[in-house]
Amino acid sequence: MMFARLSRLSLLWRILLSTSIAITFLLGVAGWLVQRYVVRVTEQSIEQEIRASLQSYQSLWHMRANLLAAVSSILSAMSDVRAAFMTGDQATIRDTAGELWSRVSQEDAVFWVVAPDGKTIAALGGSSNTTVPSAFALPAGLLSRFPSQVSGFYFQNEQLYYLILTPVYVQGGHEPVLLNILIAGFEVNVKFVDALKQLTQGSDFVFRSGGKVVATTLNTKDFKSESESGAVHRITVNRASYAALDAPLFDLSESQIGELQVLRSFAPADQRLAELKRNVFLIWALAVIAGLWLTYLLAKRIVEPVRHLDQAAAEISRGNYDVRLPLSRQDEMGRLATTFNAMCASIQTAREELI
Repeated sequence: MMFARLSRLSLLWRILLSTSIAITFLLGVAGWLVQRYVVRVTEQSIEQEIRASLQSYQSLWHMRANLLAAVSSILSAMSDVRAAFMTGDQATIRDTAGELWSRVSQEDAVFWVVAPDGKTIAALGGSSNTTVPSAFALPAGLLSRFPSQVSGFYFQNEQLYYLILTPVYVQGGHEPVLLNILIAGFEVNVKFVDALKQLTQGSDFVFRSGGKVVATTLNTKDFKSESESGAVHRITVNRASYAALDAPLFDLSESQIGELQVLRSFAPADQRLAELKRNVFLIWALAVIAGLWLTYLLAKRIVEPVRHLDQAAAEISRGNYDVRLPLSRQDEMGRLATTFNAMCASIQTAREELI
């Protein structure tokens, strides 16, 4: 039925119909390929940005940790510190530690002096929300790693720290005696993760430990971790899509105590892709309209000699043998017009001879 209807269409409209289908299909495929390419490039760009954000975090963290380690090492070797620690008087230790730390302290850095059994003797630095533990749960086997400095994350009272432990020894008898332990570090809090976000120009950070979110730049802590360590993957938070990259956090005993998740929102990329889709659709529509218009003009020019031939054939069928086609073309249609004119002349001559 449909083919019967198509057969009734003129040649011009058949050309237009077939060309419109071909143009629409080809331009649609081209737009889809462009869109797929842009999406792939955008995803690769976001992956590079999120890996760069993780490197920025590691660089900032190592810089602070190395500086605190150097300060702690210098303090532990000072004669004033050793002399104060040898007295065993907590007030003297606190005063000495406080005087020295005030000269070299960093903003929001913490500095604690603890006994070999983990009991807190002096606590300095930190923010107003920092909770000083009365005693540190030092991991088993820690003393065997001294006198080298020991560093790692520490989670207690729902607070996460990165700590550098520096032992203070004094020579006693045949072997050194551990007097106290200097603990310097940083608290992982909202202020620190906000600084990371500014440093990385918009990446979000989530620190987890003890099965909970300790600090994050997001507006919520109520979302599940979908950890795929080392691989960039997609997660949804508050109905927003993010690219996520996870990294483990290790404690003082070099065991995993939590994880860091670096997030990069897809919202800016989705907005650009939506704008690209609109632009591609507009370009596709304009290209289809322009293509059909050009096709109509060209097809009309091509079909025009056929229309003249059809009219001339109709005249001959009515007995008008004087009709002739214009010979203005040098292509197949021109040769067909020449042949048609010769045929008409031959029929007219034969008819005259017959009469």
